[in-house]
Amino acid sequence: MAYDIQLASRVRVYITQFPNLKIEEKSMFGGLAFLVNGKMCVNVSGYNLMCRFAPAKTDELSKRRGFCKW
Repeated sequence: MAYDIQLASRVRVYITQFPNLKIEEKSMFGGLAFLVNGKMCVNVSGYNLMCRFAPAKTDELSKRRGFCKW
């Protein structure tokens, strides 16, 4: 499955604003994953965005549009 190149570009521009992070890009889950300090942080697959976040933020983030808990 291909991924949305424009969405991936927006993610890339955003995360590169943080100079102290070691960022890698890898093909994963049929899309493009952005790894921060060796751990997957964001994945762009098709037109979807999958993000890793602190478990303590689940209640807060679950109220946002597009949230889906797998």
